[in-house]
Amino acid sequence: MIDKLWRSCCKKRGFRYKVALIIVGIVVLFYLLIIILNVIESNLDEDRPFFTIHQGEPKDEKLPILIWWTPFTGDSGSYKQCGQYICYFTDQRKYMSDPRTKQACCSNIFPFLLAFLFYGSDFKPTDLPLPRSLTHDWGLLHEESPKNNFLFSMERVMKLFNHTATFRRESDLPLTFQYLESLDSLTSQKYFVPTSVKNEKGKTLAPLVYLHSDCNTPSERDSYVEELAKYIPVDSYGKCLQNKELPSHLSDPLTNMISPELFQLLAQYKFNLAFENAVCQDYITEKLWRPLTIGSVPIYYGSPKIEDWLPNPKSAILVKNFESPKQLAEHLLALQADDTAYEDHLEHIIKGQISNKKLIDAMIDREWGINNDPAKKSFIDCFECLVCKRVAENYKRELRQATPLKFQATFEQYGCPKPGSNFSLKENSPNWWPELYDKAVFEARAMENLIRRGTNYTSTDFYQEVINLLENSAVR
Repeated sequence: MIDKLWRSCCKKRGFRYKVALIIVGIVVLFYLLIIILNVIESNLDEDRPFFTIHQGEPKDEKLPILIWWTPFTGDSGSYKQCGQYICYFTDQRKYMSDPRTKQACCSNIFPFLLAFLFYGSDFKPTDLPLPRSLTHDWGLLHEESPKNNFLFSMERVMKLFNHTATFRRESDLPLTFQYLESLDSLTSQKYFVPTSVKNEKGKTLAPLVYLHSDCNTPSERDSYVEELAKYIPVDSYGKCLQNKELPSHLSDPLTNMISPELFQLLAQYKFNLAFENAVCQDYITEKLWRPLTIGSVPIYYGSPKIEDWLPNPKSAILVKNFESPKQLAEHLLALQADDTAYEDHLEHIIKGQISNKKLIDAMIDREWGINNDPAKKSFIDCFECLVCKRVAENYKRELRQATPLKFQATFEQYGCPKPGSNFSLKENSPNWWPELYDKAVFEARAMENLIRRGTNYTSTDFYQEVINLLENSAVR
């Protein structure tokens, strides 16, 4: 009897033990599922592509509306998936007065549903989405030369923006390598001409080649090259200082910027003069990357800290390291006669080695591509995605009654120095760029003053404010 009771009790205990194990297992699996879902959600931004999911009029008033105030993408209206978020993108200004955006600007229910995007070269101080609500985010995409719009070299203007995509490394979305296709392109020998062949070509070609068609720039590059050519031969194919003709099918510099035939022509030269049209931190164009990828040594003038991004320490010869064009010419003539010393500057191609970890890491981290790379998004997509995520995240935080994240641009995210007489090699050099910069100083102040008034303003209002500031400055 006792033995039967004991066995019965053991069976019940065993059953209860199994049930308890099952319950514990279910609880553990439940918590594991929550953890996995959180990890997946946190990684959606990286793993999920940016793509259009609907075109047409906006239907969901709780999703952010992002308006390209300066039409840039040609998108009249579409919903786009960006990681875990969805936003409506459009270049139609009518949505500024749409009931959805009125609600966004004037209530506490949906205070983060509207953002305005600007393309820098088309930004005008007389054409802004005003009055500006505290809930209106502004985003700036400007990868072009500072000479296109000096307003962004003013701190008071940059502080008007919340999100940025510029060439500066400090930008929210840095576009520093907008002209560099890949690290592999720097080590490829596709266009490389061996030094022995260059020496043979040098019997009919100059040691240096200059290809520029944008003349009289803020950097005064033509003045420098004109002086340099007094001490060393220079073949100039562009409209500036031209002494050689390009083949007719390569004469348009814009359409042939990445032409293989142009690359083959320039690769025959030992040195390529790579002068930017303006001097600003991280403003680096094809002027540098093109000679590096074709195996010609760039003679570089432009970004003050270009050493941060060169493949190897000797990958470029920097104009700033020479006291005069004459001294630079003497150095180049010495390299012209010394193949070993010359090839020290081509280690990235001859040996296929890049030693600059900062450059390697930056290119690995870059999520966008160029030249219509099908494997990557464009930097325009990435900029739209950046703003979408930030605006939508703040909307989520508002719904949870959490403090919104604050985003504000700084001077360092674009700001460039005033153009000066960089070389002063010619008397009465036609450099009007400093005057344009000074004009932008007063325009920036006028714009800031008028925006603070909280109403829209006309072109007449703006230019009258500029005149008032100029007159007050003259009196002082």
